[in-house]
Amino acid sequence: MRMNRVLSIDELTAEIGTVTSGPDARAVVNRASRVAGVPHDRPLEALELLQVCEALAVEGGLIQEIAELIASRTLRP
Repeated sequence: MRMNRVLSIDELTAEIGTVTSGPDARAVVNRASRVAGVPHDRPLEALELLQVCEALAVEGGLIQEIAELIASRTLRP
């Protein structure tokens, strides 16, 4: 299975920032990345991005919707 380009933590934060404030986006992405145990110093690998998206989805609401959209995009051929 081929996966699309993945995102850095900063790019992911910017996407989450479309549905919440910048500081809140940074906080939820930082929390989710710690839960997923992923690095902050390079673009995430596809599996790492999916793990962060899974952790973000538990936030519910619009953050969950964006996380699911990003995960879908990552898996799309």
